[in-house]
Amino acid sequence: MSLAVAPTGTALPVAAVVLAIAVFAFVQSLFGVGLLVFGTPTLLLLGLPFELVLAYLLPCSIVVSLLQVLTSGGFTLEPIRKSFLVVTVPAVLVATVVSVKFGSPYGIRPLVGLMLLLTAAIRLGRFQVWFAAVIRRHLRGFMLGLGIVHGLSNLGGGILTVIVGSSYEDKEPIRRHIAFGYVAMASIQLAVVLLTGEPHLDLRLWLLLPVLAGGIYLLVGQRAFRRAGQRPYQFGLTALIAGFGLVLVGSA
Repeated sequence: MSLAVAPTGTALPVAAVVLAIAVFAFVQSLFGVGLLVFGTPTLLLLGLPFELVLAYLLPCSIVVSLLQVLTSGGFTLEPIRKSFLVVTVPAVLVATVVSVKFGSPYGIRPLVGLMLLLTAAIRLGRFQVWFAAVIRRHLRGFMLGLGIVHGLSNLGGGILTVIVGSSYEDKEPIRRHIAFGYVAMASIQLAVVLLTGEPHLDLRLWLLLPVLAGGIYLLVGQRAFRRAGQRPYQFGLTALIAGFGLVLVGSA
């Protein structure tokens, strides 16, 4: 494993990174996504290189997602999870190696953003049932696309939300399956980053941030999730998809 300590004097906006992790850990506590989908463009805008963004965000996402899985039924292999492991995980592995070696492709962020804005508009309109049926009918194709996009850009969370949200209506299975997907994807990505790259990390911050993210889930996020009603939750999920799309388009 190649893991380097940040050189003395390296400019790292610590306060901004901590605040971003705290806010997006709460969002992920509710919807299963947040740390990567919003944290990635945020940390990139703060000037961190893509490899360093992955190194800081992935452990935080793994901790929150792992807690969500463990507190909602564990690692049972339901059909959607089997498809995810067979199709998405290998695509994430290959695409992450490519992104670490050659960088994230130019133009992928606004493309994903526009797709998510369209999806949010459909979820609010009368074509929602038709769109969900299309995703379920071509599930493996969407899962393959998810793996490629996430491995290349760390921005597959919105697509993962769309896939799971089209297969389930209740907030419990939605968040549970999203969390399962994130544990698998983030673990693969983190292994690739640490084995193939040399991220110059502030080790104290690197160890502290996952603890912060997990604490926010246990102390605040889980309670807020339990109190959320089904209809407000679905509306919030649509707003999350739209918000992520706007962030990607606006920061391109």
